[in-house]
Amino acid sequence: MLTKRRRDILNLAVAEYISRGVPVASEAIARHGLGISPATIRNEMMELEAEGYLAQPHTSAGRVPTDRGYRQYIECLRDGIALSEVEQLLIYHQFHQVEREIEEWTRLAAAILARMLRNVAIVTLPKSRQCRLHHLELVALQETLVLLILILREAKLKQQMLVLDEAVSDDELEAAARRLNSAFLGLTASQIGRKKLQLTPLEGAATKAVVQMMRAEEEDEYEEPHVDGLRHILAHPELAASSKVAAVVELLEQKSLLRALLPTLVAGGGVQVVIGTENTQDVMRECSLVFSRYGIPGEVGGALGVVGPTRMQYDVAIPAVGFVSNIMSELVCEYYG
Repeated sequence: MLTKRRRDILNLAVAEYISRGVPVASEAIARHGLGISPATIRNEMMELEAEGYLAQPHTSAGRVPTDRGYRQYIECLRDGIALSEVEQLLIYHQFHQVEREIEEWTRLAAAILARMLRNVAIVTLPKSRQCRLHHLELVALQETLVLLILILREAKLKQQMLVLDEAVSDDELEAAARRLNSAFLGLTASQIGRKKLQLTPLEGAATKAVVQMMRAEEEDEYEEPHVDGLRHILAHPELAASSKVAAVVELLEQKSLLRALLPTLVAGGGVQVVIGTENTQDVMRECSLVFSRYGIPGEVGGALGVVGPTRMQYDVAIPAVGFVSNIMSELVCEYYG
């Protein structure tokens, strides 16, 4: 367990390194008025290095934080950081200037975070935990080939071909669609599957396809994310000089892969931080991720956050992600009533 003095020295060392980007010497820490000599600070920094919180890039250089050092710094930060009232009002104002559309809010949230933090921002559209049927249509393509058009309450359109055992008329298709719409309007896949109805072969085939399509939609916990600020990757010297920068950019551009990663990154509540080697993807080991869920718990929601170097301004990133997440939650609550 760190002593208060050692913890103070570590936090100052991390803050100095984030601010200046060069190894931190004991003299730089001494300027903060801790009331102890540079020699004492140097000894404490040696102990912090031995305990794995700091590292010395090369002999006679200052020290830089390790992932463990960043983690300790972040845990000390969490209770004492917030955006200024001016910053909060500015962000609120921007959200109330755009159209009352979820996609507009998503794009704006990503743009605000990317611009404010000079890092890559990722925001997913909100997604319902259980989708509900809004409308379906059955359209004849050939004698035994029918197109099933499914519209979900979440304003999503899905299509699937049905191959029937025998030909059906347009009137039969229209009657089947009308009956299924009346029976299944507003229901989830589970509710449709449990409903006891006497169905014709056509209605049975359509119902089975509808349930499969809805369950497939529910399997993806998050929608395809909107990514903003990829240009900022090269603005960070430690990432621009890395041999992995191309792989990092490629990974961020593969939105389907990011969508698969997000559930593990935001499995808990509140703002979460994944630092360097805590990342499961090898190419991300020089990056940190600051993410949060938003929405109505258990009903509809998404995720948002930023990706940047481990030398990230966590004192801004954490409250910014938390604040924008809260705004998105408020907007989703209003939108879904």
